[in-house]
Amino acid sequence: MKAKIRVTLTTEDGEKFYGPGVQDLLTGIRECGSVKDACSAMGLSYSKGRRILRNAEAVLGYQLVKRQRGGAAGGSAILTNQAEDFIERYQSLTDNINTYASECMIEVFSSQVDGSS
Repeated sequence: MKAKIRVTLTTEDGEKFYGPGVQDLLTGIRECGSVKDACSAMGLSYSKGRRILRNAEAVLGYQLVKRQRGGAAGGSAILTNQAEDFIERYQSLTDNINTYASECMIEVFSSQVDGSS
């Protein structure tokens, strides 16, 4: 038996600012080199993607994405070093929590899995 937990980070007031969706958006920006293309790949409107990024940046207090305005060739975007570090730390946190959750599931429900009561 394995547990999978979604980790969402919130402010002290309970406002969500970072979770799997933001993580996926940032990863998409890294891969696509564009906020617009990353949003499109996720089926997310560009305006919503920008709003999500602005919110996370406001709460964290630093820029996650460096944007280059469009023009004839179109715009581009790259992640800041702080964003790269945050992505890595968030992934480590979720991996650790999911490992612990799986271990707890086995411990708590092992009697149901192996047929004993």
